[in-house]
Amino acid sequence: MDFLEGFLLGPIWSDTEYETRRHTGFYWLVGWLACFLYIWLQLKPGTLQPWLELPRWAPVAVFAFLLIASPFACRYYYRLNFLIKPIVLGLQLVKLAAAFLALFQYVLPLYTIQVDLLPEQLLEYVNQTIAHATETFAAMGQAVGMMVGIIAGGLQVVLTFVGILLAATLVPALFLVMLQLLQRGVDYLMHRTLLRNLDY
Repeated sequence: MDFLEGFLLGPIWSDTEYETRRHTGFYWLVGWLACFLYIWLQLKPGTLQPWLELPRWAPVAVFAFLLIASPFACRYYYRLNFLIKPIVLGLQLVKLAAAFLALFQYVLPLYTIQVDLLPEQLLEYVNQTIAHATETFAAMGQAVGMMVGIIAGGLQVVLTFVGILLAATLVPALFLVMLQLLQRGVDYLMHRTLLRNLDY
């Protein structure tokens, strides 16, 4: 519970030790889950179709509203009834879900995975990469050049796929960090202005 409160409420409003500990693994987990969801939606686009078909401004509007309303709810969180507290935390989750929905609405149309052609495309990419690497090292001799080319081409293929997976994991994790920083900026502004003279 302390983790959720620290993560969702932020350092200004939370009364936990969340900020004193590193949570790198959690952000990696979020990145992997978002990457898996992206692949799943590419393979099974009908899974979240009603949500993805919402107007693009809708999740942005929900996020913006909760972004501004969040400091007012979070300031009095610890004075609320224990039955109301989960609602406040739930709204924080809805805020993040709306932001990620807006992200998926933007990135999903950029590239469509054709499942039927995917094995053929991957095999063609591997063959072309190894062939190009083999030609590059052809000056070393036919046998040696081919062997070095295969090794270099195979390494390039592996590094390319690892790089793609790493980027696909880092992007949602960094997106989450950006959302948190944005919320903290709003919290700080509200804390210093509209909510400055209000008692807890």
